[in-house]
Amino acid sequence: MHWRRSRIGRYLRHLPRAKHIRGTWIHRFFGDRLFSPELWHPTRERFAAGMAVGAFFALMPPLPIQMVGAALAAYITRVNVPAAIAGTWISNPFTFPFCIYLQYRLGCLVLQREPMHLRSEDLIAELSKTPLPYIAGVLPAAILMALVSYPVTLLLWDFITGRVEASKKRRAARARAQAAD
Repeated sequence: MHWRRSRIGRYLRHLPRAKHIRGTWIHRFFGDRLFSPELWHPTRERFAAGMAVGAFFALMPPLPIQMVGAALAAYITRVNVPAAIAGTWISNPFTFPFCIYLQYRLGCLVLQREPMHLRSEDLIAELSKTPLPYIAGVLPAAILMALVSYPVTLLLWDFITGRVEASKKRRAARARAQAAD
């Protein structure tokens, strides 16, 4: 089955292709490296590095340009751009309070301050009273998240590709058994 006929293909076929982008201002600004397969086709190491870049930008202060920053950093460092963009989704509305609290606690540790008791209902209001520990914890938390996400992504890549290969072998053995009957 061709990928464009699949369920996800219905959505992917509406994305712009390289032939539509060539000659536009984006192509002139970024150059031919924009079309390099190493930026778009996932390989084990580049995908994991892209996830690490995305995880780093995910813990930056919540700005709407996290994905843009991760994509630009992935372009500059020549890692997988879609993985970097997907890596920024670590911080989402569900994980956002936990990320902020982690950054606050890490900032208190860095500044050697005693953390105040924060209630989850008004976390932002209480952090606005003393923002210095939160600000001091942003960069260490982002670096820590990037350092953790790289090996975790490598392990997940190996696990998933192992499962896919095992499934292909089972299907091939089943097909051989049916052909022999």
